Amino acid sequence: MRSEPEPLTWAEICARYPDQFVCLVDVVPIEPRSPEIHTAQIVGYGPTRRAAFDPIRNTRKYSRWSVVFTGECTKPLRRPTLILDDEA
Repeated sequence: MRSEPEPLTWAEICARYPDQFVCLVDVVPIEPRSPEIHTAQIVGYGPTRRAAFDPIRNTRKYSRWSVVFTGECTKPLRRPTLILDDEA
């Protein structure tokens, strides 16, 4: 019988799964509407987003989930092609 995953802090998640994609459920943010993660439960992990999501792909047990990378992003950030400001 499989038990429920335990909630971990973001620091614990990064230490256990360095440079991996992790599929998270029951995410608790640091502050309301904050993108920073205080605690979450891991339901999958792997070297790719697909590998992290595969364990829950065919289940409807979790209605809300997120796949994030625990390492440092090495790709350049996307820049907007159009910037709207007060100057016309």
